[in-house]
Amino acid sequence: MTPILKIFYILSQTMENFATVKGLKTTVGRKPKVNDWEIASAFIISYLTHTPVLKFFQLSIDISIRSYHIFRRYRIKRVYKLLREFMKFLVFLRILSQTTTKKEKKLLIDGTILDVANVNRAMTHKIRRYSGKKFWVKRKRRLYSPHYKRKIEFEELHYGILVMFLCDEDGFIYDIWYTYASMHEKRAFDIRYERNKWFRFLVNNLSIIGDKGYRGIDRLVISDTKEIKGVRQMVETSIGGTKGFGYSRWRKGITLLTYLYGFALGFSLLRGINASLRI
Repeated sequence: MTPILKIFYILSQTMENFATVKGLKTTVGRKPKVNDWEIASAFIISYLTHTPVLKFFQLSIDISIRSYHIFRRYRIKRVYKLLREFMKFLVFLRILSQTTTKKEKKLLIDGTILDVANVNRAMTHKIRRYSGKKFWVKRKRRLYSPHYKRKIEFEELHYGILVMFLCDEDGFIYDIWYTYASMHEKRAFDIRYERNKWFRFLVNNLSIIGDKGYRGIDRLVISDTKEIKGVRQMVETSIGGTKGFGYSRWRKGITLLTYLYGFALGFSLLRGINASLRI
């Protein structure tokens, strides 16, 4: 058995036990080809191996598995709920361990634009995944030009979504969500704070650091000093992890959200393993 399959079976067993303890509904009707906890584990493995979920099942489990065994809406909703509750449980344990050791981790928040379609293709074809002006956004950037010996300002056109990250100094992700690419990150923060109880609990009870774009939010510490800016580098590492992560076979928002939670758990577990090895 390969190391990846060993990790997959360990994750599957953990997810199954967690779903049983939490009383989460994971089966409907006849016995499926793959269980919900196996699909949830495959979403995490997808990030660790950079392998699409369907391809992982076909290569490692059974070649007869098809996309409709995994990506049906009612099933993806259950898988998403399982991943979300599992991540909350791990975060709660992490906060509890910090209170016992009296070493509170500072949380870092930032966002990035994730392209969901090629811009040229989106201009000439109807995009079935997401269509509408809300997902078009122009972002201005300033980069230093060695030729002109100064910073040059230019515009980038994106057809995508805004993904928001909330992680600690070790790279453990506490919360992740997405919204329209045209929305400002500060506005995305305010809406999340108003609508999500879990995010509101984290903000009210932990110290969170943001950049100058979040200025005006009383609950945040703005990174003005070099020391605080150095701490914020970890959230940039988290953002960089999504750039090379392939999101395949999704046309529904719930599927993309499931991919994001799989990425968050995979990234957090990988950072935790690296930290343990360093110790």
